[in-house]
Amino acid sequence: MQSGPRLLVLLLAWTTFAFAGVYVPSLIGPGVVIVALTVAYRPFTRRVASKAGTHMEWRGLALEACLAVILVAMAFQLLPLPAALIERFSPATLAVARRLRLAPLPQAIPLSLDLPAGTWALGIAAGLVLVFMVSRRMFERGRVRLVVRGISAIGLALSALALAQDATGRGLMYWRWKPVEEGAPPFGPFVDRNHFATWIILAAPLCLGYLVAHVAAHTRHDVPGANWRRSLLHVLDARAIWLAISVSMMLVGLIASLSRSGAVGMAVALVVASAAGATRRGASAAGRWITLALGLTLATAAIRVNPQTIVQRVTSAGGAAQDRVAIWRETLPVVRDFWLTGTGAGTFETVMLAYQRAPAPFRINAAHNHYLQVAAEGGLLLGIPVVALIVLLARAGLERLAEDQSGMYWVKAGAMSGLAGVAVQSIWETGLTTPANGVLAAIVAAIMLHRADD
Repeated sequence: MQSGPRLLVLLLAWTTFAFAGVYVPSLIGPGVVIVALTVAYRPFTRRVASKAGTHMEWRGLALEACLAVILVAMAFQLLPLPAALIERFSPATLAVARRLRLAPLPQAIPLSLDLPAGTWALGIAAGLVLVFMVSRRMFERGRVRLVVRGISAIGLALSALALAQDATGRGLMYWRWKPVEEGAPPFGPFVDRNHFATWIILAAPLCLGYLVAHVAAHTRHDVPGANWRRSLLHVLDARAIWLAISVSMMLVGLIASLSRSGAVGMAVALVVASAAGATRRGASAAGRWITLALGLTLATAAIRVNPQTIVQRVTSAGGAAQDRVAIWRETLPVVRDFWLTGTGAGTFETVMLAYQRAPAPFRINAAHNHYLQVAAEGGLLLGIPVVALIVLLARAGLERLAEDQSGMYWVKAGAMSGLAGVAVQSIWETGLTTPANGVLAAIVAAIMLHRADD
């Protein structure tokens, strides 16, 4: 059944090009698609026991349990609780709520300091969990390559749009709209160029892994001494050319975005990919295509991006680091005061209205460190299951990679590399809070964990 994978690609494209899903109206259509996919694939029904035995089955159940606990914890933060109970377990909640409301508090209030923002965050998280679960069930039946090709096509179109808009859009998205909130300059349909970089970090290594898998598979079928027609067809491999150009365009877009955190994240992703490739044969067969992709990247970037601009961004990294450290210092009191139950998922911008002390040209609306922001918004209530999820995801991904002897190894390695790169970028940014990036991360994680031979 190909309609499911195509709907999944449509979901990703819709959230990506509709302002990355940061505005409520832009997610109505994707919400309908998610519901349709959930009904079609029924991801919560029990699966047949895997051939690998009960160990990996247990690991999958533990992963799903962590996701469920996270959703329950987020929902718990929205429940009205007696003020006396909140006073005992999270006294800072009452104090800050009084300051923000400027009115007497009711007898029962939620732990969340911004109920609409918390409800939005819960809805997004639930949708992403469904995307992950549906993707895993879908990939058990195959069609991973079809989805990766769709991601490659979206990445190519996204990068072309972003480069054209950056050159002629004068800071406007789609040459017309200005971001509602102030922050880093927009890039393409993303209101923040660093969040565009998060999307590319996830997509480019995945597509590069598919390029290696595709070329390696075709090379195995080559016969030594084949006639010149077959050799020419090998050189003019349309899919390999497409993938190489797509990866190249995404990397050029990343460079042109001038995102320092994106550059660091991509460097980490490529290092992880190289380490994964060092233990397997096959990457050398795709060497010419990887070289072509990198050569196109350097040539296009040299034409498109002013080297002086890049130098300026690099030399100003020290000042940016000082700004980040200042924001982290402002965030630490929130973590200390709400260490147990957090301020509520999605409430960071609201709580900083009460906690921001240092004068700044802009209001602090993000911690610029995803781990620190989770600690502030979730406390131990959310922090413990989130850490458990990260550990389980990493261990399951490594086990899947170690057991895979097929050509899909390279696709899984690319998926893991992208997730590793975003994990490092998240020390500096909160790119995964953008719905489009969350959707892509859920799909990439499902690709990394799938076992079916596609």
